[in-house]
Amino acid sequence: MPKGLSGSYTHKLDGKGRVVLPAKFRYELGQSVMTTIGTEKCIHVYSMEEWEAFQTRLSQMRSGTRNGRRLSVVIMASAQESEIDSSGRIMLPKNLRDYANITQDVSINGAGERLEIWDLATWDIYWNETTANILDMAEGVGWL
Repeated sequence: MPKGLSGSYTHKLDGKGRVVLPAKFRYELGQSVMTTIGTEKCIHVYSMEEWEAFQTRLSQMRSGTRNGRRLSVVIMASAQESEIDSSGRIMLPKNLRDYANITQDVSINGAGERLEIWDLATWDIYWNETTANILDMAEGVGWL
C-alpha cells in the first residue's frame, strides 16, 4: 500500500497514449492502477488498495451536498483501471488526456497516496505559481 508516493519525473507519451511509470512508483502501486480526473487539470493515479479507500471517502462526500454528488459522478465516470504492462507502461485514456491537455511531455509526481500526471508545460506553470507563494501557504495551513 503506498503510504507516501514522492518525487517528480518527466516522461513522454508514446503514440498509443501510454506512459512509462518510474520503477519506484511501479513497485509501490502494484500490478494495476485506477486513473481518474484530477481536480487541477491533471490525472490522478491510485493503487487498487488506495482506490478502494478513496471510494469510501467519496461515497461519504456524495451524500452531503450537491457539489459532492456532482464531483463524485465525474470522478467515477472518468475512472478506468489500467494494467501496468511488462514495459512499466499504463494507458492514459483519451478523455483524461484531453481534460489534462496532455499531448506528449508529462510530469509524473508523487502526491502522497496517489500519483498526479500533468502536461509538463502546465506543471511548470503550476510549480512556479505555487512555489512563489510557498511561505504564505505554509503559514496559512499552520505548517510554520
